[in-house]
Amino acid sequence: MITIAGRIPEAFIEEVRQKTNIVDVVSQYVQLKKQGKNLFGLCPFHEEKTPSFSVTEDKQIFNCFSCHRGGNVFKFIMDIEDISFPEAVLKVADFSDISLPQDLATQKATADQSQAQQLRQLYQDVQVLYTHILLKTKIGEPALDYLQDRQLDEQAINEFGLGFAPDQSDLLLNFLKTRHVSRELMVRSGLFAQRQDGQLIDRFRNRVMFPIWDQSGRVIAFSGRLLTKSDNEPKYLNSPETEIFQKRDVLYHFAQAKREIRQTKTAYLFEGFMDVISAYRAGVTNGIASMGTSLTSDQLYLLSRAAQRLIICYDGDEPGQNAIADALKLVKERPFEIGVVMLPDGQDPDEYIKAHGAEAFQQQLEGHVLTPVAFELQRLAGQYNFSVDNERLAYVQSALQTLVTIESTVEQDLYLRQVADQANVDLTALKTEFTNAVRQYQRKERAKKRQTRLTTQQTSSAPPILNVVLNRTEISERRLLNLAIGDPTLCQQLIDQADFAFNNPQLQTLFENWQQYLQTDGQHDVAGFADFLTPDQQPLLMEVEMMPLPDEISDAEINDYIHNIQTAHLDQRLKNAQQQVKRAAEQGDGDAEMKWLNELLQLKRQLSQ
Repeated sequence: MITIAGRIPEAFIEEVRQKTNIVDVVSQYVQLKKQGKNLFGLCPFHEEKTPSFSVTEDKQIFNCFSCHRGGNVFKFIMDIEDISFPEAVLKVADFSDISLPQDLATQKATADQSQAQQLRQLYQDVQVLYTHILLKTKIGEPALDYLQDRQLDEQAINEFGLGFAPDQSDLLLNFLKTRHVSRELMVRSGLFAQRQDGQLIDRFRNRVMFPIWDQSGRVIAFSGRLLTKSDNEPKYLNSPETEIFQKRDVLYHFAQAKREIRQTKTAYLFEGFMDVISAYRAGVTNGIASMGTSLTSDQLYLLSRAAQRLIICYDGDEPGQNAIADALKLVKERPFEIGVVMLPDGQDPDEYIKAHGAEAFQQQLEGHVLTPVAFELQRLAGQYNFSVDNERLAYVQSALQTLVTIESTVEQDLYLRQVADQANVDLTALKTEFTNAVRQYQRKERAKKRQTRLTTQQTSSAPPILNVVLNRTEISERRLLNLAIGDPTLCQQLIDQADFAFNNPQLQTLFENWQQYLQTDGQHDVAGFADFLTPDQQPLLMEVEMMPLPDEISDAEINDYIHNIQTAHLDQRLKNAQQQVKRAAEQGDGDAEMKWLNELLQLKRQLSQ
């Protein structure tokens, strides 16, 4: 049992659990869809393409059938936020707007923070400092002028937490020293560089500061843009990776945008921070950006839990188009409806909004969305001179290599007509050429698959993964325990049956723990029972509770479950008696042999009844 005595009263934990719907909490992190009695989504704890993460609203629990994580709302928050049980209770209470008891509020204010919490608090304090310098000090005026020139007012600055790090090597260092921040924490934060003599100096100097948030909206890093150009320093400088910041799985502005993303099922992926900010001010609040590097599979997986539709709107110049092409390759196997917006004249979103206004920008995002294939054809067309026959033919061949990957015949016909018009070639001849290209493509794909199979057979030394199949007794035991936890009458019936026990010792332990849990004060349900158990016992409880059951189960079926369990128990005793008879005979112990023979005969009579 998880011990929290002296920290959070059990009555308060129970209040938080009873007043919180796990679906509301999980939906902040996972896009859930109703399927039968449960809700399903992509598991937030491991990468997958087919949803195996389930939430049962009536029991207030979750479970992943692939990675076997499961529990109640507190366990979900503990795992996804990597925090302790007491911290999870307080976070859920805050989510549900449940006021803390006075003594608990005092404990919370004075409690020792974990290292990760200290780091997050440090970053939050530094963000407030940088914003204050930008807005309230003379030294911040050049940076404020720069942002105002880019049409960012104070509201936008506060909305995105923008700030300024002056061109001083010890401003932040001295600020944190006055707050008695330890040197060890400052080193771990990544906010400082070290000279050869060990002296710490501010990492960010003369930079406009963009705070980076985690998916819960906590500042975990910074990206600083040089205020004045320098040949010796990069234009943008990011915080180094720390225990709370790994850039591969962070999307800029995701925490603020995810509510709108979930409501609209759509996310707009931009290339830079200023594009996100400009789009936001133009009314597009569901915009996000990668961390100044190529898009990663971790970022896409984070996004897939909130969005169904992904619109990529990078810069319209050649590097931007190449970045779009790279992103499309990565997104290809993901469960997104993909679109691409190419702004006119090679402009980026920030430039386009300034030139044409918010309404025109929104019209571009809504009315000029290209499919990935249409984007690739448009990109290819820009690489050839159509006034030269050889280049027109080269374009046609390149376009056909793009179209052979399309499975829909309707799409094939649509894009073939576009290519024919673009290159001014006969459509019938183009379709004949396309048929030949498809045959060649399919031959190559078959050859690749054969080679992959051969390579896998030759190099794979790992044993095959076998599906675990429960036998009749195991199914009976799990179903019976599930029913007993939900039905007090059946539970008492099993307790009163002196010779009843589950054959699986782990299930028997769960049943005994359930009986102990029933002796505690308060309401008794599966979500509360999960907190009563040790962490290693919780996964089995979730598997039992998530096990599919018929809508109606008769008393006869329940008796069958009990009979199957008891029969398996007698079978096990019978095998043991047979071994004991054999051992006694080998040892020449006639009395023991007779004793076990009588046991054997009695067991056989019971099994035959």
